[in-house]
Amino acid sequence: MQLTVKEALAVYPLSEARLVAGAGGTSRLMKSVNVMDAPDIADWIKSGEMLFTTAFLMKDDQEAAIKLMRKLNERGCAGMGVKLGRFWDVIPQAIIEEADRLQFPLLELPFEFTFSDQMNALFQVEHERSTKLLQSVLHKQKQLMQFALNKDSQSNVFAALEGIIQYPVAIIGSRGHVLYNSGEGKEDGLLQGWPWKMSLTRVKWNQGSCYRVPIMQRDEQYGFLLVFTDTAIQLREEEELFQQAAEVLAFHMDTTYREHINPGLQDKIRTLMAEHLARRISISDLIQGAERLGISLFGGPYQCVLTTLEPQAFSSEKRLAQIHQELQYNPLMQLFPSQHFRVEEGILSIYTCPSERDYGEELSAFLMTRFEDMAELASDGGSPRFWISNIKLKPESFREAYQETVETRKLAKRFGMGHMALQFHTLEFAYVFQHVPEHIMETYCNKVLEPLMIRDGDPNQVLMGTLEAFVENDGLINEAAKQLYVHRNTVTYRMDKIGSLLQMDFKKTNDLLKLKMVFTFRKFLKNNG
Repeated sequence: MQLTVKEALAVYPLSEARLVAGAGGTSRLMKSVNVMDAPDIADWIKSGEMLFTTAFLMKDDQEAAIKLMRKLNERGCAGMGVKLGRFWDVIPQAIIEEADRLQFPLLELPFEFTFSDQMNALFQVEHERSTKLLQSVLHKQKQLMQFALNKDSQSNVFAALEGIIQYPVAIIGSRGHVLYNSGEGKEDGLLQGWPWKMSLTRVKWNQGSCYRVPIMQRDEQYGFLLVFTDTAIQLREEEELFQQAAEVLAFHMDTTYREHINPGLQDKIRTLMAEHLARRISISDLIQGAERLGISLFGGPYQCVLTTLEPQAFSSEKRLAQIHQELQYNPLMQLFPSQHFRVEEGILSIYTCPSERDYGEELSAFLMTRFEDMAELASDGGSPRFWISNIKLKPESFREAYQETVETRKLAKRFGMGHMALQFHTLEFAYVFQHVPEHIMETYCNKVLEPLMIRDGDPNQVLMGTLEAFVENDGLINEAAKQLYVHRNTVTYRMDKIGSLLQMDFKKTNDLLKLKMVFTFRKFLKNNG
């Protein structure tokens, strides 16, 4: 039997019973029913048993009855039902109070029904429930098999699998990243105890229970499938269903990964891209060649991301392959269709922009968060860096997008920028003026900023720092104040003073452009000095 006390109380004729105490314990699991016919029943009671009694053995000793109830509670007894009218007309108040304190369900059983009437009804309901649950599991297994045999691509494999299992699920990647999570309020503590053993484990959960099933294909570990069940009651067949779901998921992830990372396919697409980037074939030839390989490169407006490992001297082929694999499975992919290809420098990704706007900020934030644990491992394979292009509206701009990622990487190195992810538009100004001679840069900077020099050519550090923060934050006072850890009024006061010294109006685009150019030059001169 696998019913809670609350569920059992809804079964006729036990539904005619009255719960007189221990309402807080009605979620206890009721596995079987026993009848008290011996004074040492507490020594024989099993966890999950519901005890029915006429109170004959405790009718004359309330203290003994209370001690018995405490011992039953310690043994994991599901509760106790007392049939009134034979030895007790009412259950003594002291016993009721103790049952409430223990949250031990205490029932008044109806006199007109025998114990066997109640037990048979419970077993019948349990049989019907188990039969329905088994039929449901078999139906899910059939759907799972159809899903596994279906060769059509799934836009959201994780959600489709969840629809078959009919429980909220989470998918955890091999490095402990949440790839998918449909359970509301289950993020807290989701990765508690990580890393986990590669074995099926049942975990107590604050909103029920959780099955943690390894996702493995041959010797490759893809992570874990977490299934959040609504109660602690489960059939053995459901555990097997969850294991089968993990196996199907592992097969899909392995197949998809090998299709994308397949050396032969990667070599072919890399050759096609190299030919196009070298202007030896047109964009139409590239698209058609990719389609013959089963790859659709462009699904609308897009942005390119070049992923490299820095410094190159420590680059690890294994680490790059791991990053490539993880890019196939992450939460962002549910909203951003993407393709990932190996190129000479690293991995080139093409992300579709669904709303026809620049998603550089979202891509940057996501990639940094997902791979931040790799950033400190440069000596063990290189640290991943992500170079992001501006949005492009047409396939014909693919070469330009790729070039923007390459130039972002070059400029970041030239300016000594250690950011994990950089967007081209943040360095676009530097890209335009990168060929200006250094002596001209220095002369221009000195000319513009001369009023801020206070003695022997030294700058006023407070005002100079405030001006630089103002420029870096595109003239936004609040953002500059946050960066400087001062009140916005302080920044406003300083900028008024700086404007007077430099004879500039910061509301004019021309003056802001001058300052943007000055601080771009200063960064370059500082890192080349």
